[in-house]
Amino acid sequence: MNVSEYVERLYASFGKAPRPDLAEITPHRCCECDEVADRLSAYTARDVPEKDMHWLGDCLPLLSAKAFRFYLPRFIEFCLRVPNSNVEALINYNLAPSTDLDVGERNRFAGFSEEERRVVLEFVEYRASLPDHIYDEPYLEAARSFWRER
Repeated sequence: MNVSEYVERLYASFGKAPRPDLAEITPHRCCECDEVADRLSAYTARDVPEKDMHWLGDCLPLLSAKAFRFYLPRFIEFCLRVPNSNVEALINYNLAPSTDLDVGERNRFAGFSEEERRVVLEFVEYRASLPDHIYDEPYLEAARSFWRER
């Protein structure tokens, strides 16, 4: 995968995803969710600083559907550009809906366009092609099936 070319297509594909307001970033109110919202709200997806991405690495399950769609390109880009980060270690678990989490209004995967789905599937297939994918194979297979069916 040519990372630079893919990242440009990724952001172009998600170009129409609406930016969430501060109160829309996380649906839950607690100290951690409020800090996630505060860190993300100041930035467009592409501009979230690297130092914040290291901290935000495991927050994908905390995001609202709107925020997940808007900021997912930055998490994917960071995973590709900063190998061995916590984002890279955890992203495979967040590439398909969770039956416990992604239900009703909380379904983070409901609003994706066809173009967004295609570019995410490309990322999932890239992740599944990596030599160390065997560790996350069940998660990547679930993601691959989900994005192909969409």
